[in-house]
Amino acid sequence: MNVGITCDLRDDYLSMGLGEEETAEFDRVDTVEAIERALEDLGYKTERIGNIMALVPLLARGRRWDIVFNIAEGLRGYGRESQV
Repeated sequence: MNVGITCDLRDDYLSMGLGEEETAEFDRVDTVEAIERALEDLGYKTERIGNIMALVPLLARGRRWDIVFNIAEGLRGYGRESQV
């Protein structure tokens, strides 16, 4: 089974100029790596998709996964956690 992983990495947004407080809820790389290892230890193939800005072009090109493990937080607004 191919498992996609959507996530908002804090470092990605810090490099875009967002501040410490704006990115406080986003994940660190080691968190996502731990999820990947756990899923792979269970026999799943994983693909780190990234955030919504990475996900949308992949979907537009027809990329699909059997299931998506979503820990994306979203960026702004009331419904930000439902962006992905």
